[in-house]
Amino acid sequence: MQKANQDLTTGKITYNLICLAIPIFMTYILQDAFEVVDMIFIGRLGAPELAAVAISGNILRLVAVFGLGISTGATVLVSQSIGAKKQAEGENIALQSLLLSVFFSAGICGIGYPMSALSLRILGAAPEIVQLGVPYMQITFLGLIIRFLSMTLNSIYRGAGDAVTPMLVLIFATALNIVLDWLLIFGRLGFPELGIVGSAYATLIGRSASVLIMFYICFRGKGAISLKHVNWRINFSEMEKVLKLGVFSAMQGFWRHFSRLGFLRVVANYGTNAVAAYAICMRLRVLVMNPGFSIAGAVSPMVGQNLGARLVDRARKSAQVGNWLAIFVMIGIGVLFLFFPGFFVNIFTQDQAVIQIAKVYLRYLSPTFGFIAMSLVLGRAMTGSGDTLSPMVITLVSQCGIGLVLVILLSYTLNIVGIWLGIALSNVVQGILMWVRYRRSKWGTQIE
Repeated sequence: MQKANQDLTTGKITYNLICLAIPIFMTYILQDAFEVVDMIFIGRLGAPELAAVAISGNILRLVAVFGLGISTGATVLVSQSIGAKKQAEGENIALQSLLLSVFFSAGICGIGYPMSALSLRILGAAPEIVQLGVPYMQITFLGLIIRFLSMTLNSIYRGAGDAVTPMLVLIFATALNIVLDWLLIFGRLGFPELGIVGSAYATLIGRSASVLIMFYICFRGKGAISLKHVNWRINFSEMEKVLKLGVFSAMQGFWRHFSRLGFLRVVANYGTNAVAAYAICMRLRVLVMNPGFSIAGAVSPMVGQNLGARLVDRARKSAQVGNWLAIFVMIGIGVLFLFFPGFFVNIFTQDQAVIQIAKVYLRYLSPTFGFIAMSLVLGRAMTGSGDTLSPMVITLVSQCGIGLVLVILLSYTLNIVGIWLGIALSNVVQGILMWVRYRRSKWGTQIE
């Protein structure tokens, strides 16, 4: 695989975009494999185990948005520094972002660990699911520092224009995760049979391996970002810059996952099979949307580097090319989901009751994939420009405001089908609002 040019201010836009998006795509696939492999194995244990991991996972993704905020701020500032040819400044920002990841994850772990059971009950989990989910959540909370560091390290390298290194590291880590899943969930080759707790340990060990390797590369001093000669001292001024950009991204992620928890709470009224179906569809949604995520992930550093170099027209052209490419790809995937939903659901479960519920949801969700692509790419483009407020507000309005209201109201009249319709309509609204805001944005004003 050819490595993307780390200087994204030169060369053909489409070529740079594709070269950067391909390894990001592979990285997303590998990151999702941490959870997808768990889901496949856990699906063999039964619907209660699947539901326990689904509810726990939604809570954990909600708290992980703080790591997303830090990593987003790091991407924007590192990319703009690299574009402005300020390598040392970018590396110092990288260090301060990693320190922030440690501080925030430690604090969240201290709060979340003892509240694991309560959070599951708040979401309406049955006693059996609470009993299964608590140890899974607690182990994952203990490993939150590793998760935050992994997110930040990957984002730093992408901001510098290098998405290949994180991809190569995660290939090894994911292979390790798969092996450990098989050993620890089912108790193979003399290992203890731990069930869903084994999946938590496997993910923690695999992710830890990737973080250790990334740190080794950083300290060798030969990568796109080096920590070898950085002054290891807390710089509150740089941390403040990261947080100012990251806070709205964190809030955007919070509102997005809060809406998912709200949807899940309504779905839980229809029983364990409905929760399991929702969990499978959400996992499929993330998995097949990886092309859109990848293109959006490539657009953000391209916009950041070009704005850092004061190439505003090139930055906007990068966003436009990425947007149309993502729409084309995601519509194609949506067609497959619309006509062959059962094929994809069967990957995770053979429970016919769960399959039938999931198939209906996918038929409502798939026609909105083009709007989701628009929301992803244009939102990340605005983030790369330094505008993290607009995507947050749009997410709040479309998902928590319009989306939750529609889901609740339509569920009373159309039952569970009303939930699927409400979610689909919220995706359409979010895509349209992102497009309108992008068209009105004035880039270059966010750069100092």
